[in-house]
Amino acid sequence: IRDVYRKFYGTIKKHTDLEVRLHYAMKTNSNKDILQLLQKEGAWIDAVSPEECKASLESCFRKEKILFTGTSVSNEDMRQLVDMGLRINIDSLSQLKRLSKITTDAEISLRMDPGIAGAGHSWRTMTAGKESHDVPIKFSIPENQIVEAAKLAKDCGFKVVGLHEHIGSGWRTSEEVDEFLQTVDIVLAKAKQISEFCDLEFINFGGGPGVRYQEYHPEFPLERYAKETCQRVNESGIDFKAICFEPGRYLVADAGLLLVEVVDVKALVLDVIDILN
Repeated sequence: IRDVYRKFYGTIKKHTDLEVRLHYAMKTNSNKDILQLLQKEGAWIDAVSPEECKASLESCFRKEKILFTGTSVSNEDMRQLVDMGLRINIDSLSQLKRLSKITTDAEISLRMDPGIAGAGHSWRTMTAGKESHDVPIKFSIPENQIVEAAKLAKDCGFKVVGLHEHIGSGWRTSEEVDEFLQTVDIVLAKAKQISEFCDLEFINFGGGPGVRYQEYHPEFPLERYAKETCQRVNESGIDFKAICFEPGRYLVADAGLLLVEVVDVKALVLDVIDILN
């Protein structure tokens, strides 16, 4: 895990002078030893529940290094996050308005759907575009509403410090990186508009990098991903501090095995039972 973290960080860092933040997507594996190892390496955290936030704090992550990103977030969850003093990545206009009734004394970021179809190893992990497998996408604020959302947040009294995107998880191909790079251009264009009235601290390019599960699967093209993302950022002319990424399985998938034992087999059709017999 340590070696892969350093490889990912180093590959990004050699292409940019900006601060590089790797937010570990801890939903991948929230084992306390893994969290503490990554904390010592300087990692940040991508958390999706108050419980994950609490586990991060217990593993010595400073609250400033935890970014909460959730969808369909309840008021009660937001109250817990506010009490912990954490940054919240806003997923909808509804969430923004509901949070403003709890507090406006908070630093937030905005999660944007760039409008391009999501990417990933499964339709279930695609988080951008109008729909995936005929199911409407529930994540993020649409691209054509994001500037107005930033203005509304500022008018409410929030400090908008970041812009975030996430189009899916488990990419392995150059074609999927091509799709991602199109969204980088879209996000940077919107960030430039928002930076005219908000002092952005970071732009977060979400998840993506996948791992090989079969021999024929290609290795994720990390060097190209890093170089071309940073090139676009470097040429954007936007004044901000940090560029963020959210690797999860990429960091930990090769570090262990899950061993299970089949204890029972149930079938709904007699043909399957015949085959098993």
